Amino acid sequence: MSSTRQRPGRPPRLALPWIAAALALAAVSGCESSDPAPTAASTPPPQASRPPEVSLGTPQQVTVASAFGPGTESVPVRITVFAVRDQVAPRAAIRPRAALSHWASADVEACRSKPVVLGFPAWVLGDDDGRTAQVTKVLHKAFPQPTFDNSSTKTGCQRGWVTFVTPDDLTPTKVTFEQTTEVPGAWRIARQ
Repeated sequence: MSSTRQRPGRPPRLALPWIAAALALAAVSGCESSDPAPTAASTPPPQASRPPEVSLGTPQQVTVASAFGPGTESVPVRITVFAVRDQVAPRAAIRPRAALSHWASADVEACRSKPVVLGFPAWVLGDDDGRTAQVTKVLHKAFPQPTFDNSSTKTGCQRGWVTFVTPDDLTPTKVTFEQTTEVPGAWRIARQ
């Protein structure tokens, strides 16, 4: 039997010294949070760097995997965007089906040493706000010629125009090539 008697409504006497010791220890050591306090030496985490933009006509080297089929071999391809034309083929008879949109085209080249299919979303026309226009599958003689054949598996250099369905409120400022794991710098469209 215990020799310590408890009075009703009071904590045992042995508990008080332990509570006092715990409070004193917390006051001396300070409260620690799970997040360390920032120091002058800490630096923010690095942000993903984007490749620098390039001028129209500047070739860039990329590695492209075929747009179709698993396990296809990656192929080195030199790509270039030479020019961009906005508001091509303005006749009402060939307006895009999408409301409030028009056609824009880019003169592009791909040089490949092995066959590789470039998918339709490989080329992207965009603006500085992150809005984009995608390549259309529509072919029309009123579009700039010759057209770039995305489905071609020929080797060597192929040059032609890709045409985009472009929202009327998008003012194109750049073209990117995105059928690669390491997207190259965008080609900057110079404005007069």
